[in-house]
Amino acid sequence: MIKDSNEIEKNNNINESSIVPISEQKVHILVTDADTHGTELAKMSDFMGEYAKLQVSSLNNSSLTSVMVDIPIANIGIINEVVQHARIVAKGDISLIPDFEHLPSDIREKLKKGIYSIGESKQVDGNMRAVILNENGTRVKDITLKKVFNNPGTLETTRSISNQLQMKQINDKLAAIQEIQSYQLDKDRDHAIFTPFLNTRDSILLAQNADTQEKRNMYLEKAAEQLREAKNGIKTEMNTAVTHLAKYSKRPLFHRQSTINTLTRHIADDLQFSTKICGITMQVYEYLGQSQNAKLEMEQYQAFMTDFISNEIGNTGYTAIELLHDNFRYNKDNVDCWYDFSIELKTKLSDIKQLETRETYIVTLEDSEDER
Repeated sequence: MIKDSNEIEKNNNINESSIVPISEQKVHILVTDADTHGTELAKMSDFMGEYAKLQVSSLNNSSLTSVMVDIPIANIGIINEVVQHARIVAKGDISLIPDFEHLPSDIREKLKKGIYSIGESKQVDGNMRAVILNENGTRVKDITLKKVFNNPGTLETTRSISNQLQMKQINDKLAAIQEIQSYQLDKDRDHAIFTPFLNTRDSILLAQNADTQEKRNMYLEKAAEQLREAKNGIKTEMNTAVTHLAKYSKRPLFHRQSTINTLTRHIADDLQFSTKICGITMQVYEYLGQSQNAKLEMEQYQAFMTDFISNEIGNTGYTAIELLHDNFRYNKDNVDCWYDFSIELKTKLSDIKQLETRETYIVTLEDSEDER
């Protein structure tokens, strides 16, 4: 792709200070009633996804993007996928990131159902702009691509956004698996995981309501410490469950099936909870202005997930996810769900390594100013 000389000059003149730091924004992490008053982590917000939205909004509202006038016809298909599913889509050397604030859920739902469609604008001959049409063929929304200018600040931000959205898709998959089985966590798991998290929730609420920056940061620092305790509690619980699952799997006749079922459910829960903890921890670090700590948190999470699908447990010859796959109780609705998940996870983790070589665009919707 040949770049315009003016664009190159603009890229060189823009610096990362054009992005409003999250640390200077009002803390907005706990947003639902379940977040602020509930005690079930599984029912709380998708903190990983919310962190990605926060970063997309910050980047989208900066001076580091430029609206693309024409959209190549070849890209309309992947634009449709971004708009419908509100997820990152990469093809070739291009990455498309959804603008969550301007992708109304009602429009996305109608696109999925086929009531609405995406087509080319015919207002001006040769105009390649994509538009959303209703059931009568009337233009209801214009699709806009905002190209993100590459510099050290935007590269780090877009890489981070891509990481979050890839991990969010993993979390969504875990959530779907979790709906298959429900169970009551015992007191030990409550003490190791949920008590620190609920303490964290209280600290974040105090930060959100703090009347000074000093108090805000004090409560956020306390929350970060409590989150580390919750994260390590989850890892410890999960390692113990995997180790016992490996042992029980060797001699299944000597152990109740209910015990093995409980272990597989605990492991599945821990995977999902670790994703939520990672998402909320990164937000806390960003509000504290500690972006490097947020980046480290994501790197540790990715390493944790990689180990889960790659490392042999003891001398069993099996990885943790293979043990989970072999011992999980399947039915006609969830056959091979863990095997499929492992393949998808490997793909997501591989895709993350290739993000730096792609150009990035934010996909947003705008109200039509005139008839099509």
